[in-house]
Amino acid sequence: MRKLTTLLAAALIVMPVSLLTACASDAAGSSAPAGTESSTAGEATAQVELSDGWAKAGEIGGMTGVFGTLSNDGDSDLVITGVESADAGMIELHEITADGIMQEITGEVVIPAKGTFELAPGANHIMLMDLKKDLLAGDEVTFTLQLASNDGRTRTVEFTVLVKDYAGANENYGGTGHEGMAHGDESHDSH
Repeated sequence: MRKLTTLLAAALIVMPVSLLTACASDAAGSSAPAGTESSTAGEATAQVELSDGWAKAGEIGGMTGVFGTLSNDGDSDLVITGVESADAGMIELHEITADGIMQEITGEVVIPAKGTFELAPGANHIMLMDLKKDLLAGDEVTFTLQLASNDGRTRTVEFTVLVKDYAGANENYGGTGHEGMAHGDESHDSH
């Protein structure tokens, strides 16, 4: 009887640990492919995912970029109407012009129905500025996208990405008003 009680106790300890480990390995194996969503104005059905998401390491007070591929499996285009992160004082969607000038995107940013929108070094990206803490390789950054569809539905989607060391992209600002940011001679090498 004592042996049965010991085996039962061991099984009760191992079972929750194995369940937690299974959940953790699923989450760790992905780069936040699907965001945590909340909707208003009706329940939105499209799934918005971020694949291969990551952010470049950056220093407190500086800036960095977030990259990956956003996908929309729904039947309506989704417009990014805002981006928020507790890790940055200011966030913008940026593009790189044909002349290599980095600037805020002034028009609509659309994740097309059944399509993707790529965020990549040297191209479109999410710019986190006035970082509130050092972002070191191995850390995680969480950000929230506000989205609107053409049928009036709105939602927010939260993503968490891994911070990596990266020494690429060296764009210039084109007079975008980023005074006070830690970018030295107006060249940008933070993403």
